[in-house]
Amino acid sequence: MNGRERFRRIMDFERPDRLPLYEWLGFWKDTLDRWYGEGLPPGMAVEDYFDFDKTEILPIDFGPIPRFVPRTLEEDDRYKIVINEKGIIAKHLKTSTSMPSFLAFPVKSREDFHKIKVRFNPKDPRRYPITWSDELIEYYKALDRPLRLRFPGFFWQARDLMGLPYLSIAFFREKRLLHEFFDFWADFIIETSEEALSVVRPDYVDFAEDMSYKNGPHISPRFFEDFIQPSYCKVTSFLRSKGIDVIAVDTDGDPSLLLPSLIEAGVNCLIPLEVAAGMDVGRLRKAYGRKLRFIGGIDKRALALGGTHLEAEVRRRFQEAKGGGYIPSVDHSVPVDVSFQNYCRYVELRRELMHDL
Repeated sequence: MNGRERFRRIMDFERPDRLPLYEWLGFWKDTLDRWYGEGLPPGMAVEDYFDFDKTEILPIDFGPIPRFVPRTLEEDDRYKIVINEKGIIAKHLKTSTSMPSFLAFPVKSREDFHKIKVRFNPKDPRRYPITWSDELIEYYKALDRPLRLRFPGFFWQARDLMGLPYLSIAFFREKRLLHEFFDFWADFIIETSEEALSVVRPDYVDFAEDMSYKNGPHISPRFFEDFIQPSYCKVTSFLRSKGIDVIAVDTDGDPSLLLPSLIEAGVNCLIPLEVAAGMDVGRLRKAYGRKLRFIGGIDKRALALGGTHLEAEVRRRFQEAKGGGYIPSVDHSVPVDVSFQNYCRYVELRRELMHDL
């Protein structure tokens, strides 16, 4: 059984020959820097070192074209203030890869939104790779590993353009703007991907959202249903018309309050299931049955602790994977407090358990 067949069987709640070995959300740069000093050969990709199963990304560009010109606006010994290719101005600490402080965003009014729309022309040929051709289409059709399509979700893209403070206020004071934006973004996703999805069927599609944090979602269920759910329905209906069966939302934190609305909107997969935020695969499987599939759910804190904590966590998640519909993976990018020794043991244990179905 190849990787593509294996992925589809699991997502269809069928029994594969084994569970795949993915790290779905990868690794922080600081983590890799640490591991290169602890035994990972310098410059070598973790996926190659451990011979992970492979996936492939359908490379459609959903970003602004042309990009904003990235440049440094201010700099001192500790910090650098830059404008990035999305037009966001942020303050970065030079000594680590911690999250930056966001200072300004390109959309501060309805007029700004109409100005920036010209950068989101769905028919711009630069949205597709220069290798786009019948040859590439045949390559994707013949893949022996899962093909993935990922695009910015509705909350994510609104936050990227407006910033979270302005977006939060806009749900009360700029309702017309938000309705217009979410309608626009649904049409943009559909029109941008139409050409590709007419000839290629990805095995998995996900909305990058990050619309929740440890204590719950950033948006209330009522606001989600009023503002965003109709646009979700429009896109998920389009995706299913193209034969795409697995439609995921990638959000950190605890989105539990939004799950009924997301399911109603056509979503049937959730990642990465952060355990520190109370997300538990076993509990969610009992609550939603086959309405939801899962990728993630292995507590990164247990990997950092190692020993019996690591062993118990991995064994528990692999036990929950029996019956299909769930691919265990770390519940976010692997952080710097996970030693290379602990990660090696984690991979070793996964290989021991992957055939225990």
